[in-house]
Amino acid sequence: MTTGRCKVRAIGTGDESLVLREREGGVVELLFRNVVLLSNASLGTEHEFGGLAASVLGRPPHRVLVGGLGFGATVAGVLESLDATGEVLVVEKVAAVERLVRGELARVAGDPLKDKRVTVRVADVVDVLAEAHEEFDVVLLDVDNGPNWASFRANERLYTPAGLEAIARALQPGGAFAVWSGYPADAFQPRLRKAGLAPSIVLLRERGVVRARAYVGVKQGAVTPA
Repeated sequence: MTTGRCKVRAIGTGDESLVLREREGGVVELLFRNVVLLSNASLGTEHEFGGLAASVLGRPPHRVLVGGLGFGATVAGVLESLDATGEVLVVEKVAAVERLVRGELARVAGDPLKDKRVTVRVADVVDVLAEAHEEFDVVLLDVDNGPNWASFRANERLYTPAGLEAIARALQPGGAFAVWSGYPADAFQPRLRKAGLAPSIVLLRERGVVRARAYVGVKQGAVTPA
């Protein structure tokens, strides 16, 4: 459907239905219930967020879970932090998003899904984390606008005590968890601490201006060598 100078179409189905909007000037946006979740005009913070996979560990991670594919910018940032043996598991709830990033929107973030180190699993990241035990060096969640603003109602489980405890169990000793947030959510830090994750905040910039934050939690214990 074309509205004014915008081309709009639905992707996904049911409760996971999103809208892809293409605006004049090549701007592409992903919306849920009229709220813009992503725009290719401002992916710098997601790319920087992906780079945390190495910076919070102080070394290249061996295995990273990225919750939420988006346009692929977070994955692209992770790939820059890996060595040749590193692996990235991307968990994306909406199959249509993966098709877009492998197809017509591959160019947006440099086609990161072509990299052989990347595996995509279409699933709910809550379920994947619940099955994992000390499997990941780093877990990066970019599925919402922040820990108090879930894109899908089911995502709220990620930020509950039970959800954070599951994330902590999924991490290797010394591993790190981070959640992207488009707004200040400093009250989230005590929740991380209660789950056994030492909290900190990393400011994320878009063209030199702070536009988002990463709320980071590091699991206590000796770092497992990669």
